[in-house]
Amino acid sequence: PDSLVSPLTSSLQQGSEDAAVRAEALDASRSFIVQAPAGSGKTELLIQRLLVLLAQVDEPEEIVAMTFTRKAAGEMRRRVLQALHQARTAPCPTDVRHKALTWELARAVLQRDAERDWQIESNVSRLRLQTIDSLCASLTRQMPVLSRFGAQPEPIEDASRLYREAARAT
Repeated sequence: PDSLVSPLTSSLQQGSEDAAVRAEALDASRSFIVQAPAGSGKTELLIQRLLVLLAQVDEPEEIVAMTFTRKAAGEMRRRVLQALHQARTAPCPTDVRHKALTWELARAVLQRDAERDWQIESNVSRLRLQTIDSLCASLTRQMPVLSRFGAQPEPIEDASRLYREAARAT
């Protein structure tokens, strides 16, 4: 695991403090909270971390990446698939360091995909990129008696009515 990330990130760590922190966040043995303004590359960093993890696991379902919205989950899925496609079909980018790193990480995932016969690009559902609500729903479906739900709950886009009801009940 470390052998995969270390050579790829060593050149990043020689740059700015931001680059060093980004490289540190790719350490799969540790957990991180990433806070940064819009447009700073948080999604790219998350994609890179996801690629690092995919290159190490036995099955892609071992990884769960959560977001707040379906749109963000869809964007992450699209970007992971785009990285894999580019790593399979295009040469390594030389103009932007973080794009080269994403390409290298995606190449490692493609190698792992071939070794384990995941066929991830044609079996996209194996990537567990989902909202927090959908993760919770999948957990309650696995344990219906313990969750004490009669029917399966369904996530809703606008829960403001439920929030008001909960506030009144409190």
